[in-house]
Amino acid sequence: MFPRELEWCQKHAEKIVEHYGGNNTTGSGSYNHNNIGSNMVGIKSEVATKVWLKRDFSLEDIKCNYEDFTNKRLKGDLNLFGQSLEVKGLRPEQWDKFKRCIPPRQLDAYVRDKAIVIWATAAGDMKDAKVNLKGWNYAHEVKAKGIFRRTICDNIWLKEDDDMRSMETLSDVLKSQ
Repeated sequence: MFPRELEWCQKHAEKIVEHYGGNNTTGSGSYNHNNIGSNMVGIKSEVATKVWLKRDFSLEDIKCNYEDFTNKRLKGDLNLFGQSLEVKGLRPEQWDKFKRCIPPRQLDAYVRDKAIVIWATAAGDMKDAKVNLKGWNYAHEVKAKGIFRRTICDNIWLKEDDDMRSMETLSDVLKSQ
């Protein structure tokens, strides 16, 4: 990630925190926390997904809904040709323990929207620009194969690594839409 992208992520994370009541408040959703570091993980993961998509798709075709986080009518963090893409990020040190988790209410919405979920890791600060896109799944796969798991909130966990699809396969799937 380039320095200008990191700066944008930092400013955007600050806006999200301010919008939802300030640092360390209950936040916007299932996770019951609101801080810049946690929001940076998500924003960096979303921006990295956009950058990855730009390799194979026109920037005009990639809708970055995460930019307007207050508009609840938008489907997906990103949208490409009408396909909803949800990005779930964790800190790198959390990956082995938590991997692929989605809170049940979010998962139900993702399934309803026929979303694709992209799994990523990113640090929650500006010091580490690296984002690792780990893989992806259709939301309905997580619903069908997932098991309940309590972390900082209730989650549906896609436990088996073999059930995660590789990023190398995603472009062809999106092109066929």
